[in-house]
Order: sequence, then structure tokens, then C-alpha cells
Amino acid sequence: MFRTLFQSVVVTAVLLFASAVVWADEAPVVFTAHDYGFNGPDRLPTGLTTMQIVNQGHDLHQIQILRLHQGKTAEDFRAALVADPTRIPSWVNFIGGPNAIPPGETSVATMQLSEGKYVLICLIPNQQGKLHVALGMQKPLSVRGVKSLAVALPQPDVTITQEDFRFGLSSLITPGVRTMRVINHGTQPHEVVVVKLDPGAAARDFVAAIESEVPGPPPGKPVGGVVGIERGSDAFFTTQFEPGQYGLICFFPDRATGAPHFTKGMTLDFTVR
Repeated sequence: MFRTLFQSVVVTAVLLFASAVVWADEAPVVFTAHDYGFNGPDRLPTGLTTMQIVNQGHDLHQIQILRLHQGKTAEDFRAALVADPTRIPSWVNFIGGPNAIPPGETSVATMQLSEGKYVLICLIPNQQGKLHVALGMQKPLSVRGVKSLAVALPQPDVTITQEDFRFGLSSLITPGVRTMRVINHGTQPHEVVVVKLDPGAAARDFVAAIESEVPGPPPGKPVGGVVGIERGSDAFFTTQFEPGQYGLICFFPDRATGAPHFTKGMTLDFTVR
């Protein structure tokens, strides 16, 4: 009798739990970027999180999500940046985030957030070469608690693989709103910047124009992607692809030399048709 009663209770609990778990598409958590800071929530629950950046500034902006190691705080991070504005401390993990977009536009990325303390930053430099994060573009974020609904993983249209130092595409990209999965098979953090190129231009032309600091816009514009993720990690982003020429670029500095990864060949040109 006790066994029968116990089984009945277990079955009932399982049914109740199953009815409470609803797989759903989650609305993005919105952060607005300005020159130089972020506005948005201070706390998020753990789990799969879709984050949107709305650029209300005059410069390019992104959200690089950093998870602080145990015992470190946002105040420690600020102090480290004051001591050396050119170096991100070693006691963080790169978790991704929506990559660079011009003023007035938006970018979306999806990542797993575990419990802990985080800092949201922008690693893009201004015209004088000073990183936006060193100009105050950093926001503490606490991640704890659980979501009320389970969120399903996005279904990617194409997978982008990252290695040291190259990109790979699982298939051709066709016009439309496309969800991309990014997987880092390298030995250090990598990012994906998607650039819509001017006719006849290549990704190398875009980075050359930025590096040369010649007045005038580069031959294209960023349209999203995912900021740095650690080796063995993955993330997702969604971008509108119109017909034309595109490039993938990694601007992250090499841990050994400090040179941007694109100087080691980490660019990829492709056509959307």
C-alpha cells in the first residue's frame, strides 16, 4: 500500500513538473548604449539569455559580456582598468554578447548565463584609440535565480566555426533574417564581426581602412555578430542578410603577440545571393 501511494505521489509530481515546464521563445533583454555607458537591468536569471543592444550613441557600440571570477567585483574591474586602460584583467571569462552596430541600429545575441557576477563592456576604441570601456562604458550585472519558463535553444540556419586563426561556414547564407550559431574550436577567445561590404570590397579592405586611420568611412559597415567567447563555448546571433558581399572579422588581440587576429588571417569573405 505504501509503495502504491508513493508511486502515485511521484507520478503526480512528475505531471505537475512537466506541466510547469513550457519551452518558449524568450523576448530579448534590451540594453541601450550611449556615449559612453549602458542602460538596462541590473539583474538577470540564469539560463539561456537573448540580449539586444540598441545603439543610441554617435559611435559604434557592442556589449561584451564578462563573467568575473569568484571573489572579484565590478569595483575590482574598474580599478584594474584605471591601472591599465589597455588591458582586460585575466580573471574574467568572455561570454559573448551582441556585436558592433552603427548608431540607430540594433544587434541581438543569445548566450548561456550561469550564476555569478558580470560586467558588460564595450571594447571598441574611439577615434583617439581609447577603448570605450576605459571611458566608462561598463555596467555591473548580477545573474542569479531561475527563469519561470524554460527557453529552447535557437535553431541555427548556419554554423560559424572559429579556429586559430580562421572561420568556417557550414553552408551558404541566403537572404533573409538568419540565426547563426558560433562555436569556438580555438585555443583562445574569438569574436565574429559581420560586415556588409561595399561592392567590390573585401574584409581585408575594411580592416585596412580602419588600421590606416585615413579620413572617411571604411568600405562597409558592421551589422552584428557575437563578441568574444571562450574556447569550447558557443553562442547565437540573428542578423538580416541582404544580397551582396559580406565579411567575417575577428578583432581580438592574440594572447602571445597582441596583434589582432585578422592580421593572422582570421577573416572570411562570402556572398549572399
